[in-house]
Amino acid sequence: MGREAGHLAFGIGASCHYPMIVIPEMFNNTKLSLDKITKLIVSSIVKRKILEIPYGVAIVSEGVFHFMSDEDIESSGIQFTYDDHGHPELGNVSKAHIYNLLLQIKLKQLGINVKSRPVEMGYELRCLVPSAYDLQYCTFLGLGVKILFDQGLTGCVVTADTAGNVQPLFLKDVADKNGKVITRLVNMNANDAKMVFKDGLQYLIQEDVEAAKKYLKNPEEYVFKNILEWEE
Repeated sequence: MGREAGHLAFGIGASCHYPMIVIPEMFNNTKLSLDKITKLIVSSIVKRKILEIPYGVAIVSEGVFHFMSDEDIESSGIQFTYDDHGHPELGNVSKAHIYNLLLQIKLKQLGINVKSRPVEMGYELRCLVPSAYDLQYCTFLGLGVKILFDQGLTGCVVTADTAGNVQPLFLKDVADKNGKVITRLVNMNANDAKMVFKDGLQYLIQEDVEAAKKYLKNPEEYVFKNILEWEE
């Protein structure tokens, strides 16, 4: 699944039509920070208010924490415990509660009356009853082990597409110079990512600035592309 990558959050958010998805890969033009994550969520909230939709969900990938320095995390004001190396022990706190607290503080500063509730999705996601697709996919992978073994192949991972075509993925082709497997991140230039982040979410765009002044003194700071420093 890859803790550093946003595949899971992206897939959940896109399939459930969430108005805001936050994954580390979208910060490809700017430094990732808790403040920018909060602004993205606020941008979606204000957009929904303009559209007169009084509810919504934002999903934030756990991976965003892995692209922040200890200083960035500590600047949130959240009280952490620390490991023997002096790093904040993120496993001891609920990330959802951190985002919710920061969001509530920001909303109060802005004078926006919106209630939010944190939901931490963890191991229960991994323990769901397998679907028919899961069972079929694992069958293909299991048969693929036998197929590749009979071909005398080793040092590889079995892959299978939806048609059941089995191919080897050699570890040497996905590892760095030290032999560590490189995390495969969400490709922001892929068609599915472009489609979702351009037309699948709801956030402030330049044309919303005037309407957003009802809720924000400085709406330009909450325009989606301005937060991420994306070009049109």
